[in-house]
Amino acid sequence: MKEFATLDKAIELAQKGYAVYPLIENTKKPPKGVAGYKAATSDQNTILAWFEKHPIYNLGLRLDLSDLLVVDIDMHEPTKNGRNSLTQLFKQGHTLPSDTYIEQTANGGLHYFLKYAGAKVRKIDIWPGVDLLSDFTVIAPSEINGKVYQPLDGRTLADIKPAPQWLVDKLTGQKVNWSSDRDYTTRLKKYTGRLLDEMVQGANTGDRNVWLTKMIGRLFATGAEPETVYELACSINERFIDQPLETKEVTTIYNSILKREMKRFERNSIRNSRIAG
Repeated sequence: MKEFATLDKAIELAQKGYAVYPLIENTKKPPKGVAGYKAATSDQNTILAWFEKHPIYNLGLRLDLSDLLVVDIDMHEPTKNGRNSLTQLFKQGHTLPSDTYIEQTANGGLHYFLKYAGAKVRKIDIWPGVDLLSDFTVIAPSEINGKVYQPLDGRTLADIKPAPQWLVDKLTGQKVNWSSDRDYTTRLKKYTGRLLDEMVQGANTGDRNVWLTKMIGRLFATGAEPETVYELACSINERFIDQPLETKEVTTIYNSILKREMKRFERNSIRNSRIAG
């Protein structure tokens, strides 16, 4: 990334009334002392203070203050390919405006920016590989692992189009046809399903330690391997907690619960051996 490119973009956005905030270089995490998107501002002196000492910081944009919605199309997993979900929606008559402002993400996904004045939302995997965000997002020219967020076709935020009515209906809780919706209502939701539902709801800053502790405990209860639980805990912290915890805090919580689970396993093993004997 060109040095000070992020500062230049941040000032440009601020001059147009958008609220921005810094993210640690190569990550989506705010630097220590900055309260994530809640610290977002259009005050140019504050922005200069953030970026002059750290010219390669990434950039975050607060969406709700500008009545914006981002449709995040991910393609991280074969079973959660957002492009496939868009194709499925298209077959049902639901399309996104192709002439709106769109960014390609560092992971090869897409961010569709749309005008939306409804309640603040953050809905993860509302369809496989599709997230709906109206609170905050990473924005160009941020860079992760050498790959840059970049606008398509030279578009700017001035090109943003209104969210289509079918999408507004989905956000307000009205039914939008989707084959898996019908399948889902006929299937009994099991423990893991309830866990996943609670997981994607995330946690706010005030209760993040307690919430993550509960999530890790419930992951162990699924019978997953400890290494799997730890990897998931780190991912949950990164994706579903407003202002993620430091990695060392996640590790401390995980180790505490792991120790508890090992003691429980030992007690059960002793009890079972006595019964067998």
